[in-house]
Amino acid sequence: MHLDNHTHIERFLFIGAFLGLMLSLGSCSVTKEYALSALEPARVNLSTTITKIGIINESAASEKSAYKTRMEQLLLAKNRQLEKEGIEAAIVGLFNELQKDQRFDTVQLIPTEVNESKGLGDTIDAIAWSAIRDICETHGVDAIFSLAYYETNTQVSLKKKAVEEQNMLRQIVKVSGHEITLETLIENGWRIYDPYSQKVIDEIVFNEQITATGQGSNPLYALENIDERRETVLEQSTQAGGLYGRRLLPQEKVVVRDYYVRGSNKLVEANKLAIEGHLEAAADLWKVETTNENDNIKAKACYNMAFYQETQGRYTSALDWAEKAYAHAPNKRAFAYIKTLEDRMVQNKIIQQQLQRSQLSASMELE
Repeated sequence: MHLDNHTHIERFLFIGAFLGLMLSLGSCSVTKEYALSALEPARVNLSTTITKIGIINESAASEKSAYKTRMEQLLLAKNRQLEKEGIEAAIVGLFNELQKDQRFDTVQLIPTEVNESKGLGDTIDAIAWSAIRDICETHGVDAIFSLAYYETNTQVSLKKKAVEEQNMLRQIVKVSGHEITLETLIENGWRIYDPYSQKVIDEIVFNEQITATGQGSNPLYALENIDERRETVLEQSTQAGGLYGRRLLPQEKVVVRDYYVRGSNKLVEANKLAIEGHLEAAADLWKVETTNENDNIKAKACYNMAFYQETQGRYTSALDWAEKAYAHAPNKRAFAYIKTLEDRMVQNKIIQQQLQRSQLSASMELE
């Protein structure tokens, strides 16, 4: 995916305007909140020396074996197979996501012996770094992404319910039967190993619950008639793998800003324009008020200009206007906004580096 700077800004403007209009319009405050979309740095920032990735599976399907009934035996067999397929789907999801990231020269799946891990926290202090390094050296990779933990836990509920069946005359009739509900919790944990610094760069566990139902004349038929449970688990597992891979990329988030809506007729009029989505027209009025003889009105207008410049991605200009607002009328709101803009400019430099490295977007314009 390649986005030039113009497209990138337009997309954020559209999202920001939409989110802004979703906020409450009935406030009597001197300010009004406005939501806009922003990028935040990737949650995982890899070293530039890591360009070759290996993916391993440390997890093992559950070894639960106790059952008392035929239905429990059948469900156990289904869950074992589902965990096995879910593990494969999760790894494929991560593999596909990492392959999109052009900072990596190679991404390869590496078969390994499972360690029967029972959770990230239980094994993190017992990592055999020599084994991790051997894998990296053998396969020529710089770091290891690992599915460290994968498990499904299923709760079963069964109740009597009339179901429809076809009789001998091929007529649809209602007969006494059962409805079974399976609530399945899927847990998968991930790690990134740096073998040379002997550090776990990142680790996280994802949880997702799905519910599936089936009906039949007896409990076994009801279990067999459950639809889409397997497909849903595999889809969720694939998405979890992809989600983990996207932790290496900047992510969009919603931030809330405010602007002044009272103090002069032009500020009131500008607020109406902003509510209608005409932010540029509102900014024209705010700019006029930056020359108002009243310092308080002038400060509010400068503050609003800082807000407008931020919505356009012009952070240096936004900071300049925020500093003018504080100079005209020093207050906590203007001071806090200055710090917010300074922090965002620092974050955007990190984001620019991450985007340039991944080559998934053109570099962002930073003034």
